[in-house]
Amino acid sequence: MVEYIDVCNEDGTPAGYSAPRSEIHEKGLWHRVVHIWIVDSNGMVLIQKRAAHKESNPSMWDISCAGHIEAGMNSKETAVKELFEELGLLYSQNDLELLFSYKKKSVLNGGIYLDYEIPDVYLITLAHPLNLNTLNLQTEEVSDAKLVTPFELYQLVTEKNSTFAPLDEEDGKPFKDHPYYKLFEALNQKFPSSENKF
Repeated sequence: MVEYIDVCNEDGTPAGYSAPRSEIHEKGLWHRVVHIWIVDSNGMVLIQKRAAHKESNPSMWDISCAGHIEAGMNSKETAVKELFEELGLLYSQNDLELLFSYKKKSVLNGGIYLDYEIPDVYLITLAHPLNLNTLNLQTEEVSDAKLVTPFELYQLVTEKNSTFAPLDEEDGKPFKDHPYYKLFEALNQKFPSSENKF
C-alpha cells in the first residue's frame, strides 16, 4: 500500500496536496514528521537502533521513536500511532509534551534521497523506570533499543563520525546554536545532575 504524506511549504503551512512517500524524498518536498523522546523516572533516555535495510541512516542509533505524518493525520495522532507500532508502547496524546518544531534539510545516499522535513519534537516523561523487556520492537523498523543518560546521549549526538543519526544540518555551528539543544535543556531541568555538562 502506497503511503501518502501531506506536503507543506518551507514555513510549515499546508501546501494543499499530498504525495507518495517515495516522491516526497525523490523531489525533496517539505513535509512534517514527529520525533518522540521517552525519559523514565531515573532520567534515562530511550534510544532505538534503526533496522539495517532502512533507506536513511541504516543501523544507526536514533530518537526513541519517529515517523512521517501521514496524509489526513495530525502530529499527536501520529506520535501515539508510531509509539505503538515501533515499540509496542501505548500512550495518550496527553502524555506528549511539545518541546519545539524546527526545519531540517538532509541529502543522503549520494543525493538520491532528499529529506526536507519539519519535525515536531515531543518528550514523554515517565513516572516509573522503563523496563526494556516491555518493548515490542517492530523489526522492520527497529533492530535494538537501550537506555542512556542525557550526558551519554549528548556525547553520542555531538561526537564526530557518530553512530547516532544526525539530528541537525551540519553547518559548522556549535551544537548549542541548534534547535535540538533545547531537548538537553529540558532534560537538565527535569533531572538536574552534575553529570549533565552540556
